[in-house]
Amino acid sequence: MQQTKVILCRTGDYNPGRELVQALEREFPEVHFIDLPKGEFEQRKEEVKDAQVFVGWPDENQLNALPELRWIQLPSAGANGYTQRSALAEHVIVTNSSGVFGVAGAEHAIALMLAFTRQLHVHYDQQRRKIWKRNPYCLEVQDSTVGIIGLGDIGGGIAQRAKGLGARVIAVKRTVTACPPFVDRLYALEDVDSLLAEADFLVLALPLTAETQGFLNAERIGRIKKGAVLINVGRGPTVDESALIRALQNGDISGAGLDVTDVEPLPQISPLWELPNVLITSHSVGVTPRKEERRVSILRQNLRRFLSGEEMMNRVDRTAGY
Repeated sequence: MQQTKVILCRTGDYNPGRELVQALEREFPEVHFIDLPKGEFEQRKEEVKDAQVFVGWPDENQLNALPELRWIQLPSAGANGYTQRSALAEHVIVTNSSGVFGVAGAEHAIALMLAFTRQLHVHYDQQRRKIWKRNPYCLEVQDSTVGIIGLGDIGGGIAQRAKGLGARVIAVKRTVTACPPFVDRLYALEDVDSLLAEADFLVLALPLTAETQGFLNAERIGRIKKGAVLINVGRGPTVDESALIRALQNGDISGAGLDVTDVEPLPQISPLWELPNVLITSHSVGVTPRKEERRVSILRQNLRRFLSGEEMMNRVDRTAGY
């Protein structure tokens, strides 16, 4: 029987420690793990050409060089770029790392909300300029309405934490099922305008798909409740950035906490850098000391299922895009 080969391709922020790789080798002695820095792929093509599993973000050349590929485990929750790829055969299973970033992402969104309620960015600016001044403009999360668009791993975690702070939580979900206990009202996607008009804090936790690209367009931004705070911990291209900037400049939206932007890194010429009512956190939602531990946990569970022919966790719907 042919030994299963698994490529662990180190690239970007995917860099599992040697101890985690050794733990995988002990648990799966029947699997040949290839610990591969991305820059070495070309010179080791012969060694990896019959690999069935790729853990990482394979590019077009790598996909074309792996005729035996059957499964890609993405280290990210987002799968944009791996659903309609021409070099990716239909039979190849794609799974993501949903569940790795839920805690950090939810806490990050809540941190941005609280920063605006207590005007921490204003106080920090005053501290740098050695100005002792009480800021009268402060809010409370309790009894406010938090509207969440995208009730997945991160969005669900935000809803639970906002509810714990005493907020009324409303949410939009692509497929409306039973309303979770931590959500007061669940809207269908076509009813998003109702949520926009109600939310004091509008939180975006959307994946990037053909359907969500430009989802919060100029028309929808115009329907957001006057003075609301926008938080985006999903994907930057889901928002019309020019329309958002105008709404921030004229005060229709009182503030924006942006972990993601349309173009990353955010160009230095972007007005967002200079707006006093914007907090930018440089796509840091996924930063957590437990990231690799959780990624390996998902890989272990999915590898067991792959080897035994069972249904796999976090399987990406290549039609839906996530």
